[in-house]
Amino acid sequence: MSPGEIYSHPGKRLEDHLLRTWNIAVKIAAWCRLNLDQVMEEALLLHDLAKSHPIFQKKLEGERRRFNHAEPSAVLVLARTGNLICAEAVRRHHTTLENLADIKHLWGNHPYAEWQKTIGRLPWWPGAARLAGKLGADICHWSDLLPGTDAWEDLIFGTIDLYTPDSEGALSDWLRLRLFTSILVTADRLEAMGGDIACPPLMVDRQKINNYITSLQGKKLAAWRGQVRQKVITAASQIIQAPGIYTLTLPTGAGKTLIGLQVALENAARLEATGIIYVLPFVSLVEQNAAVAREVFPAVMEDHHLSFTDGALDEETEEDEANRRFIAFYRYWQEPVIVTTLAKLWEVLYSPRVNDTMSFHRLSRAIVILDEPQSIPVRCWQGFGKTLELLKERLGTTFILMTATQPGLATGLELAPEPVSFPAVRHEFHWLNRRMTIEEAAAFLAAKGALHKDCLIVLNTREAALRMYLAMKARGAEPLFLSAWVAPVHREEILRQLKAKEQRGEPRCLVATQVIEAGMDLDFAIVFRDLGPMDSIVQVAGRCNRHAGPWRGQIYLAELVDERGRNFASYVYDSTLLNLTRQVLREYFDEKDCREIIRAYFRALQGAIQDSELWRNIIEGRWGEYVDLYTDKRPDEVMLVVQGAVEGAEARVSRLLGTISAPLTPEDKGDYARLEKRRQAFREITRHAISVPKKHLDEWYQREGGMIYGLKEPAIREIFPDLWLVQDKGIGRIYRRETGFVPVKIATLMEGGEDAGC
Repeated sequence: MSPGEIYSHPGKRLEDHLLRTWNIAVKIAAWCRLNLDQVMEEALLLHDLAKSHPIFQKKLEGERRRFNHAEPSAVLVLARTGNLICAEAVRRHHTTLENLADIKHLWGNHPYAEWQKTIGRLPWWPGAARLAGKLGADICHWSDLLPGTDAWEDLIFGTIDLYTPDSEGALSDWLRLRLFTSILVTADRLEAMGGDIACPPLMVDRQKINNYITSLQGKKLAAWRGQVRQKVITAASQIIQAPGIYTLTLPTGAGKTLIGLQVALENAARLEATGIIYVLPFVSLVEQNAAVAREVFPAVMEDHHLSFTDGALDEETEEDEANRRFIAFYRYWQEPVIVTTLAKLWEVLYSPRVNDTMSFHRLSRAIVILDEPQSIPVRCWQGFGKTLELLKERLGTTFILMTATQPGLATGLELAPEPVSFPAVRHEFHWLNRRMTIEEAAAFLAAKGALHKDCLIVLNTREAALRMYLAMKARGAEPLFLSAWVAPVHREEILRQLKAKEQRGEPRCLVATQVIEAGMDLDFAIVFRDLGPMDSIVQVAGRCNRHAGPWRGQIYLAELVDERGRNFASYVYDSTLLNLTRQVLREYFDEKDCREIIRAYFRALQGAIQDSELWRNIIEGRWGEYVDLYTDKRPDEVMLVVQGAVEGAEARVSRLLGTISAPLTPEDKGDYARLEKRRQAFREITRHAISVPKKHLDEWYQREGGMIYGLKEPAIREIFPDLWLVQDKGIGRIYRRETGFVPVKIATLMEGGEDAGC
């Protein structure tokens, strides 16, 4: 580092970092059609100014020093602009957003003299004059920006102590805080990595679209789906005249993915859309929907926690490489078309972690397609619906809620010109209205022809599904199996087997958990489902005679119980959901009755479930709180990595584990390339991993005494907290390619008789 220079990062002058960050932020705002006012621009120019402090400069030179540069930088922002929201974005731009009560306490109680002393030590160097000129400030020291003690107290009293916003004021401040934070953090991180914002426009290639639609001709129901698609697109061009909330209600199997994408594309120019964001309820659906999007659009980004990049592109410039690393590291929505998950959108909207907010500004003037929005927990419907209304009004965002079972979480104009039904009734439901054991259910299915017809059996828990798998196998079936205990790399293999059997016309039996419910393009003649919420029942029905064969598919519903007589559904679902489902179910109904039944169910549900704190957190200033999308997460679950179950992958998994388990040094924490390599390794290894309750792993470890005889290392062991490894002889016993992880008590059943072919 050169004497007399002040740096923000090793080898990077502070004034360059601040000016380039400002420049990137200006580009981002223009790209997303947002207005950066003077207050925001000045906050950007000051956001890292306290890095000029001698202690921070010593830290950059290698000394082990601690210095919080964000807080005194925020003091300068507040002193210069008098804007609490922008000052808070600067103060917290490396951590998390805080509640308004905590914000007011910090600013109202911190001794001003300490901040004056800290800022008094900031040097005035040649680059400082460039910054002051950009600010339009006629100063010769940074302390000149600070008011006297009395003036500061007046500022705190008038701006903060007296600040008690009504709901409208809190809404405006929440939105301003998240927007500015997202722009600031994105620009700051991108500049630090040496990149620049690309701002790619939303491109439309009509020939590409026409080629894909032509490729669909000749497939089952292609003509009918084409008619539905054309009717919806024509109607949507008349209905969509401005940003808003719209619904698209079509039966499962009508081709909603292509229709939704084409509706967005055809209306993008009229809405002056900055991008299209396709949101799916589950990671398992992203790949297949992203494949459709790539057939329609020139550039698509697939964003979820399992996605990773494979390294640099040919002839990649240094800036290109920096941009690629930035996008991969932070999962930033850089492309004009994004296919992502509901969990990621939820973080972008509500997470207090500032890195999670980074894509928030990408919602401005975007078209957001929400596929299967009923997967959002009922307790969050009201708050989420109000959030959509806010973004529609303030950011010009357009939302398309696309499902066969509209939950009514927001009021919108329907894009389907008339209620759409299949040309023929595809399936009928039989509510058995009785409690059955798994053995009784397996016998019932065998009697209904499940051993020689295509059959899908959906259970509510992973252990119940494993028991049903064994029960069907004992009756002569050759079932395949899918659950969250099957590693993603093996789920893909099982889905390929199902498709291959279907193409060969061979009977298929699939035992699965709810992972099969939405979006899977699979077709069965018989479906059996353990009791669950009504919308889940309708979703799984979409796998029954999906392509409208000449027969009527048969769907059987019952309430399965364990050996203690407790229904398996109660382990997974709220009792209110189950009771309301029992109330609307009929002993017999068919596909055409579903619309009326599901509407009655959702109406009853909205009056029975207490709202979450989602919306109240916003309007009451609890901006540091987070309402998790999924409250049923099991805190006792840990990651189990499966080593050796994929041919040729053992050495690669070992290398990945070595990358993520190596301890980070203080120097590593500033090395984006090293951190991204570690993060990419983690994302890739999750393809070979599952989440399992730790108690199940402890049982295996205790059963084997930590070892399987003759092995140098345990078949299962804890590598470090919350990460376990199963290897060697544990493959085929503890984890089986056919069924995934097997708890000890289920393995005992497998080993007691036939070993289920494993």
